[in-house]
Amino acid sequence: MRFAKKTLLAAALLVMAASVNVLPALASKQGSAPEMGDTVPVDDLVIKFLALPEFEPTRYTKQNGGKFAPEEIEKGLLIGVDMKYGPGNPDGMMAPLKHSFADITADLKFDTGTGEIVIKYNDLVLEMEEGSQDAVLTKNGNQEQLTIPEDLEPYFLEIEGETDADGSPYTVCYLPVRFTAEALGANVTWDESMHRLVMAFAFYYSDAAIQPIINSKSPYTTKMLESNPTSWSTIASIASSSNAAKKKELITAALNVVNPAYQNEDGGWGKTNTDYDLLEDSFSRLYGHAYSTFDNGATHGQIKFLSRILRAAKEDPNSFRGYEDELETIEDGFWKSMDYMINSQNEAGGWPQYYPYGVGYFKLITFNDNAMTSVMQLVYALTHEDGLTDSSLCEDFAWVRKALTDDTPDKHNITIEKLNAMWDKALDCTLKLQITVDGELTAWAQQYDPETGEPTIGRAFELPSICTSESQAIMNLLTNITEPSDAVKTAITSFAHWTEEIGVEGYESINISDRTRELGKDRRYVYTGTTKKTYGRFYGLDKDGSSYDSIDDADGFYPIYSGRDSIAKLDHNVGGHERRSGYSFVQTDIEKKANDQLKKWEKALESYEKKQLELENKAKTAKTATGSNAEKNEETAPVATGSNADGGKN
Repeated sequence: MRFAKKTLLAAALLVMAASVNVLPALASKQGSAPEMGDTVPVDDLVIKFLALPEFEPTRYTKQNGGKFAPEEIEKGLLIGVDMKYGPGNPDGMMAPLKHSFADITADLKFDTGTGEIVIKYNDLVLEMEEGSQDAVLTKNGNQEQLTIPEDLEPYFLEIEGETDADGSPYTVCYLPVRFTAEALGANVTWDESMHRLVMAFAFYYSDAAIQPIINSKSPYTTKMLESNPTSWSTIASIASSSNAAKKKELITAALNVVNPAYQNEDGGWGKTNTDYDLLEDSFSRLYGHAYSTFDNGATHGQIKFLSRILRAAKEDPNSFRGYEDELETIEDGFWKSMDYMINSQNEAGGWPQYYPYGVGYFKLITFNDNAMTSVMQLVYALTHEDGLTDSSLCEDFAWVRKALTDDTPDKHNITIEKLNAMWDKALDCTLKLQITVDGELTAWAQQYDPETGEPTIGRAFELPSICTSESQAIMNLLTNITEPSDAVKTAITSFAHWTEEIGVEGYESINISDRTRELGKDRRYVYTGTTKKTYGRFYGLDKDGSSYDSIDDADGFYPIYSGRDSIAKLDHNVGGHERRSGYSFVQTDIEKKANDQLKKWEKALESYEKKQLELENKAKTAKTATGSNAEKNEETAPVATGSNADGGKN
C-alpha cells in the first residue's frame, strides 16, 4: 500500500509538471540537462508555487504538495504589492520579486544607475529596463522581443530610512508579476478566495538548487543548535569516554560550526530552521550565506555548543588528545562570537534581531522569540559564577571567566570589563522597557524602537502591545540574578501581579478540521464553560483602546488580535483565517507560570540571603578572633632592652 501511495504521488507531480511548462534546467542530479520529452527520475523534478496576496505585505512559497510558507515580500519590511489596474485585477499586480525568485533559484539583479534589470533562471535570461515596456528574453542564444503591458513598466522605490548591505539607499524593484512569471515559463492563476496570484514553476535540480544534506537523525544538525544545543552532560560523557568515533564526530561538528562558510566574518551565524547535517563533509561547500542573527535560536545556540566542548577540553586536557589544533580553531571561532555579541549591542543596551545588516524590524530591540533574553542569559553566565535559580550555564562559561583573568594568548581583545559593562547596560535597558499603563508596571513588548524606546510593530500581525509569553522569559532571566537590586525586584513582582489581572475563564481555543481551508483546519476561540483561564499573547498598551485606530470600546486590560493586514481586533474569530489558525494568539497558564516562578524566586532569594549573612557573620567572627590573638600575642611578647630597644647593634 505504501508503494501505491508513492506511485500516485509521483503521477500527481508529473501531471502538475505537464501543466506548468517544465523547463530543462542546467543539469539534473544525474548529470546532463534533460530535453523536453526525456525520461527523468521524478526525484529530480522540483515544482514550486510562489504566491503574492493583494492585501498583505507577504509572499508565500511551497514545494510540490506541501503547505505555503509565508514571509515578507522584502525581508524585514512591510511593503506590499501595487495593483496598477485596481483592486481584484491580477493582471495589474506589480511587486518586488527578488526574494520570491530566489526560492526557485532564479537570480534577479538590477542597477538603479542604468535602470537595467536582469533575471537569470535555468537557461533563460529576461532583460527589462526601468520605465520601459521593452523586454528581451534569451534562450539558448536565441532572443525574443517582448512587450510589457501598458502602465506596468518596471520602477524602483527607495525605502526611506533604510540602507543596503553596502551602505547605499535601500531600493526595491517593482516588476509586472504575471508578465515576468509567464515569460519565465510559469503557469499563473488567480486565487479569488485568498485574493492571491499564484505562480507555478517546474524545473530540474541544478547546482543552485542543491542544499546541504538534511538528516534529522544526525546527533549534530544546524536546527539542533538553534533549538536545543547538545547538553553539557552529553558532551562531558563523550569527552570522558574512550569512544574515539564519537569524539571525532563532536570535533567534526564543531569545526563545521566555526567554518567560515557557516560562521560569518562578523562572528555570528545565520538561521536555518533546517536539520542540515554537520557531520557531512559537503556541508561547508553547499551551505549558502545567511546574515548573522539572534532569531530562532541562531548564534546563542552555537555559542553554548562551542563553550561546552571547550569546557570539557579545559577541565581535562587529555580528553581530546590529538585534537589540539582543531580545538585552537574552535576556540578562535568562540572568541569571534564574543566579539559579535559585544559589537551587536546597540547604544540603548538592547540587541536587534539581525546585525550588522538589517532593514525594517530586523533592527529593532527584539524580545520576540526570546532573542534578546537568550543573549542576556549568555552574558549573565559569562559574568557571574552562580545563578540564583539555575547555575548550569554559569558553569559552562567558568573557563571563559578564568581565561579572562589569566594571562593567556589572544582573545580578540575581549575583557571581563567589556562583558560586565555589556551586562549592566542590557539589564538597565530591560528595566527601562517594562511598560507602564496608568501608573502600573505591567510586562514587556516583543520589540522596541532603539531610538525612542517605544513599543513598535514587528511582523505585520505583531502590533505594538504588551506580550505575555516573551515577558515570562524575561521574568525567568531576572529571577536568576543573585543579588537583585530593588528595581529588579520591583520588575519581577510587578509582572507577576499584573498576570493576576488578566485572563478570562470559560473560553478555549479549539481546532476544527476543515479540508477546504489551506491549513486543513480552522481555529476558533469559543465558550466551553471551563474554569481554567486563558490569556491573550498580546494586550493593548492602554485600558481604553486609544492606542489603536480600529478599537474604541475596550475596558481594562484587553487582548488584541491581528492578521497580516495589521488591523487590531478585539475578537479572535473575526481575524484572517491564515493567522487565526497558524499563530498562537491564545495562551494558557500565564498566571500560574508567573506565580510559580515568583515563589521559586522568593524561596531561592531567602536562602541565598541567609547563606550570605552566615558567611558575613563567619567572616566577622574570624576577623574578631584574629584581632584578639594579635592583642594576646602583643601582651605576651618579650620586651627588648639595651641598644636593641633603640634599633641599634649589639
